[in-house]
Formats: sequence, structure tokens, C-alpha cells
Amino acid sequence: MARRSKWSAEDRKKMLKMVKDGVTEQEIRRKLSTDGKVMTSPAFSQQLKMAMVEAGQIKQTPRNSTSKNGKEYLVTAKGRLTVSDFSQLTGYKAGAKFVLEKPRGRSKAWRLVPIS
Repeated sequence: MARRSKWSAEDRKKMLKMVKDGVTEQEIRRKLSTDGKVMTSPAFSQQLKMAMVEAGQIKQTPRNSTSKNGKEYLVTAKGRLTVSDFSQLTGYKAGAKFVLEKPRGRSKAWRLVPIS
């Protein structure tokens, strides 16, 4: 659940102006303290990013759920994967042998390792 920010859009405008004017981070954090508590460094960086987005200096784009190359490969009913452009993508020649390794640790990625 998202929390409401302690700092308003006006506070972020002031922060961005102070950064442009060359005021040190510690001084800005001290000036923007709330309830007698100095702004933390992670809160400063988050609020600065939000200020830059609001000012249009940086843009946020949504994450793409599709792969970057746009090519999809399907596994057949027998468990085979046909990658027609494998040699073009990897540089391996026909007849190269590979071993499929299970994911390690928290990773869910299977590894295709060449046999030397």
C-alpha cells in the first residue's frame, strides 16, 4: 500500500530550485525537515526524482512485459525448442554441443552451457 508523502509538490519545487542553485544536500535535507526530524538521504533522492519528473526533466516509462527483441520461441509437445536463428544470435556453428543447467539459488533462469 502506497503511503502519502510528507512533502508536497511545492516542497519538491523548492528542493529542485535549491539543487540548481548549488545548495548542499545536507543543507536541503535540514531545511526540509518535518516534525523536527531531518530528511533521510533515501527520502531526499526519492523526492528529488519526483521533482525532476514533475518538472519534466526526466520521463518515466512503463516497463514492457514483452521481450526486447520481440521474438518468441515455443516448446513443442515433446519438450523440444526450435530456435531457427540460433547460430546468427550466438555465433556458434552447426554441430556445437550444449548442456542445459538447472537454475541456481533464487534464479529461475535455465542455462545453456557449451560443452568444451
